[in-house]
Amino acid sequence: MERQLKQQNGNVWFYLTIFISVAFVGLQILKHFSSKDQLAMKEAKLKQKLKKQIEKQQKHKEMEAKQVKKSQPSEGIRSRNVSTTDSNRGDNGGKKDKLATMNEEIERVERVMRKRNNSKLTAQTSAHEELGINRSTSSRGNELDSRKAIKDSKHPITRICLTGGPCAGKTTALATLSVVLQQMGFKVLQVPEAATILMKGGAFIETPKMTLANAVRFQINLMKLQMSLEDNFIQIAMNSDQPTIILCDRGVMDGSAYTEENVWQAILDETGWSTMQLRDRRYEAVIHLVTAAQGAEEFYTMTNNQARYEDLQAAQELDQKLINAWVGHPHFSIIQNNFSSFQQKIDSCLETVLKFIGLPSPSTFIKKFLLIADKNNYDIQVPRNVKKEYFNIEETFLLYTAEEQIDNVARKIGKNDSFIYYHETKTMQNNERIVRKRQITAREYIELLDQKDNAKKVIKKLRQCFIYESQYFIVDTFLNLKGFSFSIMRIETTREAQQIKIPPFVKVMREVTEEQIYETRMIADKQYMMPEKDKKEIEEKIKNIKTN
Repeated sequence: MERQLKQQNGNVWFYLTIFISVAFVGLQILKHFSSKDQLAMKEAKLKQKLKKQIEKQQKHKEMEAKQVKKSQPSEGIRSRNVSTTDSNRGDNGGKKDKLATMNEEIERVERVMRKRNNSKLTAQTSAHEELGINRSTSSRGNELDSRKAIKDSKHPITRICLTGGPCAGKTTALATLSVVLQQMGFKVLQVPEAATILMKGGAFIETPKMTLANAVRFQINLMKLQMSLEDNFIQIAMNSDQPTIILCDRGVMDGSAYTEENVWQAILDETGWSTMQLRDRRYEAVIHLVTAAQGAEEFYTMTNNQARYEDLQAAQELDQKLINAWVGHPHFSIIQNNFSSFQQKIDSCLETVLKFIGLPSPSTFIKKFLLIADKNNYDIQVPRNVKKEYFNIEETFLLYTAEEQIDNVARKIGKNDSFIYYHETKTMQNNERIVRKRQITAREYIELLDQKDNAKKVIKKLRQCFIYESQYFIVDTFLNLKGFSFSIMRIETTREAQQIKIPPFVKVMREVTEEQIYETRMIADKQYMMPEKDKKEIEEKIKNIKTN
């Protein structure tokens, strides 16, 4: 009897222990999800509160603007300056402090949520497990930090990528740019090519001879090294006390030209990178110098670069792959070999850089052509061997902020829910048109929209970019016009060029470079209508093409 009682007591303690353990585990799980839900709720409440504050501030700005318009009639160049009393300034300062505090709190909550998500992602195995590569969860974060660093810098930082085929003149161009830009008052930093660093260290690697796994692994590590070098140079530039130009010897998109298509896709899948992120967001401008193997074959050599191993034909093929890799970048230029001397090629590269950073460069200009395009089908039918990219663009004209300004535009470019943003101004100085462009964050873009010129409409365009015989072509189709949409093709050329070879698959009606009626700022006028004569002529030519 006593033995049975002991056995029953033992069973009771056993089941009680199991019950307590299960309850403890259940409480821990409940606590985890409760904490996660609380963070999410807190984030949502803060965002909602911030949204209300921004709307309130916007209404306040609009009321102030109306009061200023009533009290002060506008004269000459339109201005957005609004005068307020000292007490109002104090109130606005308080509101800005509250908004800043809420922004900091939101960012703190987002960091906690991101940390939780990243810890889960790192625990998961890769979809390409056989390649032996772990997915990088920090790649996007690093890139976004670099953009924020540039935005927060006290002085302008501009990243320019110099790329091109073997024996194209990049080394000479980099040296020339460095000397000339420093003489103009810029601090110049040069980011070395990651592949050359490795190969000079004895790591002579030919990716075509690698296995798929090794090729993917090597290219990811090479791109991470390149990004790390670029990001460290940005940190150095932030400590500069003058405007800085960062010259990059090649860019991360060059990797796509040195790998097979399936390897490149595996790289994007494994890292979470996107083409737009790598191509458009890391560099403000990209300049491609065509290899000497294409048009200057007698000067092609493999003796002046330890990392070069391509013969003449391989160099030509690689050059074309590199061009295709960068097609679609908003500021992509190609420097060919159609000059009487190598020095003229280098001078052309210098002029391209000067023009981009907003310094006078009279030898290059834009030519524009009105196309014969069907209003129901704007797609340019390029041959199979011609790479084409397309984007959706929104251009918002802003109020002028200086008397010498002739254009002030905020631009949104992208596709498939991935966009980049630019702010562009044009001014007239000493009878020269100076264009300044800079890449901005999404938040800066939204803030600039507060300065929208209400006399203009937001222009929506479909942009198609392609390369034909080493010339970069951009076709913009204006979509939201009254009555009739049309397409304009733009080409950047030199004054020395006597003729421009129009691709046979593009139908041109006439050149409209000097016609103000086809300037974007004129087209943005709310009352704009395409000239009836041009409209009828395009319709008639399309009709003839279809009947023939």
